Amino acid sequence: MSGDNLRRVTTGKAMGDRPDERLTPLETVDDPRSNSDTASRDAIPESLLTSVIDDVADGDLAVDDGLVTQSLDEILLALIALSDGGTHGTGLMDDLSRLFDAQLSPGTVYPRLHDLEADGTLTMHELVQTKQYLIDDAADAGAQIERAAYRHLLVGMFLRASLDAL
Repeated sequence: MSGDNLRRVTTGKAMGDRPDERLTPLETVDDPRSNSDTASRDAIPESLLTSVIDDVADGDLAVDDGLVTQSLDEILLALIALSDGGTHGTGLMDDLSRLFDAQLSPGTVYPRLHDLEADGTLTMHELVQTKQYLIDDAADAGAQIERAAYRHLLVGMFLRASLDAL
């Protein structure tokens, strides 16, 4: 799939002062530039997904700390949403290390938790010697996670499409 095989679709939502537009593949496109490897490459996404799921389950997934930091708010929201009854900052940092092999400092994680609390997405409860974080605005948290997932998927689709040029 090349860039010629994508179309821009407006979702009706806004991203800041611009409409949220998404690139989606055209349904049927015969590309004369495609080669015989395209058919075998069509099976890659499912096998790649299976491989990634296996790596996550085995704890073999290592992600660059910069990529984790770039989506840290959404990752923190997802980790908190997946925890039973909330979690604390040290537990979140342990999860980041275990799931993504990311070694982020408390100076990176805690300010993000405080910002999410300040904007009303999280609630923080003071416990003895720790603070527990819970999702306060599930709709906002879900929207943030969905936007981040879409951005990452868009980049992945672009990279996948570039394989046809190789």
